[in-house]
Amino acid sequence: MTAELNDITGFRGEAIVELCLTDYRNFAKPLFRPGFLGDKWPTIDFYVELCNVAGSVPYFFAQAKATGRALTKKSHALRISAKKRDIERLLRLPGPTYIFGIHEPSQRVFVRSVHRGTPVKAMTQIPLTHELTSGNLAVLHNEVRVFWQTHDHKPQFSVFA
Repeated sequence: MTAELNDITGFRGEAIVELCLTDYRNFAKPLFRPGFLGDKWPTIDFYVELCNVAGSVPYFFAQAKATGRALTKKSHALRISAKKRDIERLLRLPGPTYIFGIHEPSQRVFVRSVHRGTPVKAMTQIPLTHELTSGNLAVLHNEVRVFWQTHDHKPQFSVFA
């Protein structure tokens, strides 16, 4: 029964991430277009494109970690279980990468970046201050947009030209 409940929690968590990223109540249009990659991908669950960026289609990768663990008034972080191997794999991907922690009972999503300088060890928590509220959705959009503005996203040449 526990394995089945974990599967349901994970499935619901993935759906909650999609709803969160496409929430546009405080924006003229959605900021993101998430693509769920399915359970076959070992490192990432979502490829997410940014919407409303003139001249390019910036993107990031994300792994989703859902939990049903209790959040109390004294909680400062959401407890998750991202293994060292998860962090190593995310660090090898080009471009911005994130872990989304989903508190399934409250349908809240929290985000933590995995970037150069992130310790290569298991990640067990995401600060509650990193909740994907409307304000933080805009911050995430801007962070990824700025990253791709300062990095080449196409090779200069190809053997197959």
